[in-house]
Amino acid sequence: MLVGMPPPQNPPDRLLPPELSAASSHGYNCRCVARYFGLDPAPYGVLPACSLSERQYRKLLVEAAEVQDQAKQLAAVRNVAGAHRKYARMREIAQRLDRTDLELAAVSDLATVCYSAGDLRNARQCAEAVLHVFKVSTAAIVHFGQYAEARMIEGSREVAERVLISLATEEGDVAKARELIAGQRRRAAFRKDAGPEQYPPELLDVHGTDEMELRIFDVRVQIAAGDLAGARAALDEILAALEVLAEVDEIRERVTHQQTMARAERARIRQAGGEDADARADLLRLSARHTGGPMAAKADIGLAESRALAGDLPGAVATIVAARDALAAAGLTGDVAEASHALGMLLLHTGDVSQARDQFEHARTIRTANGDVPGLRLVDTALARCAAAEGDWTTAAHHATRARESARTSGDWPDRLHTDFVAATIGFARGEDPRTVLDLLLPLTLAAAEYRFEFVSPQARTAWAQDIAAPTMGLALTLLARLGERRLAAELIERVCAVGAYTGVEGPSLDLTGKLPALEVLSSTEDARLPLAALGSVTASLPLRLAPPPSLRWSPSSRMELDRWLDVAAERYRLPLPATETVETWPAARQGRETFLLRFADAGHTFLTWRTTGDLDTVHTHPIESALVGTARQFLDAASPTPHEGESVADAVRRSLGEDAFGGFAGEQRLARVLALNLLPADLVERLRSAAADGNRPLLRVQPSPSLAGVPWGLLALPDRRADHVLEIDEISSCFDGDERVLDVADVSLLAPAAIPRRPPAADGPPVYLLDPRIPGQSAFGELGSVLGKQDASSPLIRHLDARLADGPVLPAAARGLDLVRRTDTDRRLLAELLARPCSRLVFVGHVSRVRDEYGAQTALHLSCSADLPGTAAPIGPHRPFTAADLALSEVDTMPARVALIGCASAGDFGLAEPFGVLLAAVAAGAGLVAATVWALPTSAAVPGSDPMSELVIAVDTALAGEDPVGELCAWQRTRLARWREKPEPASSPVFWAPLTCLDATDDGKTWVR
Repeated sequence: MLVGMPPPQNPPDRLLPPELSAASSHGYNCRCVARYFGLDPAPYGVLPACSLSERQYRKLLVEAAEVQDQAKQLAAVRNVAGAHRKYARMREIAQRLDRTDLELAAVSDLATVCYSAGDLRNARQCAEAVLHVFKVSTAAIVHFGQYAEARMIEGSREVAERVLISLATEEGDVAKARELIAGQRRRAAFRKDAGPEQYPPELLDVHGTDEMELRIFDVRVQIAAGDLAGARAALDEILAALEVLAEVDEIRERVTHQQTMARAERARIRQAGGEDADARADLLRLSARHTGGPMAAKADIGLAESRALAGDLPGAVATIVAARDALAAAGLTGDVAEASHALGMLLLHTGDVSQARDQFEHARTIRTANGDVPGLRLVDTALARCAAAEGDWTTAAHHATRARESARTSGDWPDRLHTDFVAATIGFARGEDPRTVLDLLLPLTLAAAEYRFEFVSPQARTAWAQDIAAPTMGLALTLLARLGERRLAAELIERVCAVGAYTGVEGPSLDLTGKLPALEVLSSTEDARLPLAALGSVTASLPLRLAPPPSLRWSPSSRMELDRWLDVAAERYRLPLPATETVETWPAARQGRETFLLRFADAGHTFLTWRTTGDLDTVHTHPIESALVGTARQFLDAASPTPHEGESVADAVRRSLGEDAFGGFAGEQRLARVLALNLLPADLVERLRSAAADGNRPLLRVQPSPSLAGVPWGLLALPDRRADHVLEIDEISSCFDGDERVLDVADVSLLAPAAIPRRPPAADGPPVYLLDPRIPGQSAFGELGSVLGKQDASSPLIRHLDARLADGPVLPAAARGLDLVRRTDTDRRLLAELLARPCSRLVFVGHVSRVRDEYGAQTALHLSCSADLPGTAAPIGPHRPFTAADLALSEVDTMPARVALIGCASAGDFGLAEPFGVLLAAVAAGAGLVAATVWALPTSAAVPGSDPMSELVIAVDTALAGEDPVGELCAWQRTRLARWREKPEPASSPVFWAPLTCLDATDDGKTWVR
């Protein structure tokens, strides 16, 4: 009797292979088939389907289909226990029917369910069993000549392989995962070519949902391979495509599941990258969409971390416990382990080591049972930290070593980075051989610093730099100091300081809006570059990627010793090291004048390295304790006119001009002394004085770290001696014999990061003046009102401008000086037009602000731009600020050789982790020298009867027209300092002139385009 399937068309053409002795082929009882064709039935087995009637067979077949649908629904809502029960019943039915295809479908689905539950051991066993049986069944199909049956079991093979793709990805076996994905795509293409005549519709991926799932797997592989930027971009594309597919009724359920997968991956990337707000948004959406279900519980665990960071630790703990209970009820043991691990991390951070260890041990028990090797690495790392917190170094080293060995075997670079750092931290703390620790620590420090550039978003890069790169950097610099490796420490600091260039701006981008804007202003088709007005309105993501530092050279006679360590890091952590030209880290020496190069880096403490152009191979490095930097900043913030949070501009100016700040000589001198004692090491002070002794004033060039961006370096007092104990504030005068300042012995300028690409400047021509532009919607007395106040023909600044006009033409064209001030047409279009011509210098005086806090590209000049002009900043009423991103993404890629940006904290780029603001954007566009200010400038209205703002503008314009702008501006500041000492009154206060500085890159010798 043959039931279930139509009888075979052809008899077997050879004897039954031994491996098929117990096989059936889609409900064919092999012995019955043999009899059907008159073959010897002895080699063929008797199977249960022989005893079924046609009616019984059909009834069981219908039940199998219903049970499978129920199992899939339970699996979709992550009810693992229920899904297991249904698939067990489906397998019973399949065995009674002798239906290999049904059994393979059940087991392949079970592999997926086990994987989603974190039961990796059973997931692998199920998937590999499917592939083994697939081979056997295929042999049976070939034996009986029923090739169509292969098409019926192919779907199960695809499902099983996707589980193996996930497992390979988790284990860091990127090559295996990619091989399996490629195989799936090859077979999918073959099926599509064969068409519906050969394959059922569910195997032809009519709507592309199979391909969408493979794209999500691609993302996971990208993450495992370290391509975080590509993964993030791909997820955004996938989610956009899924939004379209969700409109198709027949696939909506599957698309919803894929959206959940993609959002969960994106939340993971965002959370790892420090994009907490965006990660929280993804998790909240997942929680709301799956309320009451396991997915919501898993999202709640991610949200609990934010709750703890906000100070609600009890609430966070309660959330995780409740979520864990819900996950346990659903049978999601892997997620239960994750919940226990998350709870342990919260407890560890609060210092409750004992309870934290209990949670990690609970997670370890589950992950051991599940065969979750990556999860066990995390547990070992956590337990190592618990042991280290209690000083149990032997146990800590044991766990760290096990985690490292597991990570090395897996090839998972983030895990290897993490486990190596834990091992290095433990080795350092327990006093292991410093050289051995360095061999481990220095390559991972370089890798951690370089992997920052794999993130697309600036928030993610900043968070990685602060949370991952900075701790490794701090430990490495501390170890190098202990070993006396000054050169390596200095090179490490210089490599950190080299960061600063954005890529993605080789030409003006059409990708801002995704299409060519409708333009009426585009008159030229000579090249594909868009003018400023054609940027298109962009308020979200920007096509700007921070680039890693180029190859650096230490001195003319010496390569970087760090290069060999970079090679080790590249090999050990799959570190991408793109080939770039080698860039010098030093400016050209000036004849008869010593130039000091100071670079600061924040890494827990703040680290300083300094050397001189006359002796580049002699280095000095100094750690400055975070407490000292904090004290310096506290004093500076109290005196600076930059408004504090919630403080008005007027109140900030009044505070700054108080007697204890910049309004009285004693208060200002105390600030200068505190800053000097905390930030200037004794050897630097001694060398500065020595260099100035022969009458050739040295040049001090400083690249500050973000924590020191607001320091007025020229104002700092020079100590005559150092105390042998921590000083109280009233004791600091004991270190000073007089009032000698840095300005008294040296000229001072800022030092540009070596990684900033430089274009040649514009050709020489008239000066360009953008003076106090009228901002749409703002009154002269409003927040973005006039910075110069009312000017008339007798005002010093107007007389200065009239003199300039008498010397020759200026831009924009004007008949008198008054015509250059408070214009209404000084918008981005006029700027683009003026800078397209030859020009010698650009002088901007107006408002500068940071329209978003994340990164420098969103610092902005406030021109006369209306809101309808395109740009990357959101409008402020009827006005749109002109950002550094607008400059970088437009065709304004050439600046004059000298630029002045006189506005509030226009030199504040260095205060950000990514300092590419208007200051450095101007340097990248060709400016060799940029005059700017390190804090918010009070207007002349703060001192009625005087006009210090106009004095500063005249001094800057005069210096920029001279031979030595840095020297002339420093000389002018020395006259202001002398006046302040002679008559310390508000009108002569350093608050008006001390923040002025120059970023001087004229002699750096680096004109290169990335």
